[in-house]
Amino acid sequence: MFNKNKKKTDSKIRFQNPRFRKQLQSAREYKRSPRQLPKTPSGVFLAKIGLGSWISRSITGLVFLLVIYVVFIPNFFFVKQTTVNDSDASGKPGVQNLVQSFINKDIPWPQKNLLLTSKSKLKNFLLQNDKQVLSVDSITKKLPSTLIVSVTPRIDEFEVLTASSTVFSVSNDGLVTGELLPNASGTLPTLSYLIKLTDVGNLDLGQSAFNNDKINFIESLGSKLPAVVKSQVGYYEISDLVSPYLNVYMSGGLELKFDSTSDINQSLDRLNLLLSQLSPGAIKTLYYVDMRFEGRGYVCYQKTPCANNAPIPNVPATTTPDSSITN
Repeated sequence: MFNKNKKKTDSKIRFQNPRFRKQLQSAREYKRSPRQLPKTPSGVFLAKIGLGSWISRSITGLVFLLVIYVVFIPNFFFVKQTTVNDSDASGKPGVQNLVQSFINKDIPWPQKNLLLTSKSKLKNFLLQNDKQVLSVDSITKKLPSTLIVSVTPRIDEFEVLTASSTVFSVSNDGLVTGELLPNASGTLPTLSYLIKLTDVGNLDLGQSAFNNDKINFIESLGSKLPAVVKSQVGYYEISDLVSPYLNVYMSGGLELKFDSTSDINQSLDRLNLLLSQLSPGAIKTLYYVDMRFEGRGYVCYQKTPCANNAPIPNVPATTTPDSSITN
């Protein structure tokens, strides 16, 4: 606003000024002094990687020392607390000790630093060194110094009685873990499921006795059958480890036949429908119910010809006309 009335200097007059022309000529003749290149091989190398000046070298050195401190020198990023989430509390001490053993290993890549702890290596280490761990479900790093490990324990769940009267324990993933022996009082340990093998044969330690499908089928029967039949499961019976057929003996005396390769929910729905159409008196006289055939269910009454058949036949049992149902 204050410069509106100020007259601009005419460019012709400016070029006539000796002082201005001298400055202009000096600017035209200006030459930047050439950069002095290092003469030693080390100096040339440092210049090429951007460390030609002392400032850049100092900053790089400080960053390097900081990295060394964070990675190798005990600091707030080092694991100070390990939490193990385990449904079976008895397995926690063993997993805790293994985790500590892993992170304390003297290797170039320090696992005790939470930022550098390898989840995959820790998982493999636990599975290889603790047979009581069925699976490592998750490994979580909680900054700055907490490591959380969630595992599923391997639990002895099945009590398998062979035809030779030898009893083995089988874990919840189907692995034979050992032979069960009587305690001081002469009784055997009681596991969740008792399974009897009718064919002569033996089991070997470490052998896979049941696959996951058969395990899930048996567990589903154990949890759902009592509500359908109004009776508790006594024990299960199979001819051998390969056969898909299994018998379930209820505590009330009723025998149920299933195919472990079938859909468990459909089989139980058909069983419930069949039993709902029988009177309480008829249910009390049942010898067995056969649910091994898709879409059908067969019943056999006590003191009838079908009550004398061999266990787990491969054909439908003989039934009376009013003792079968198809849906």
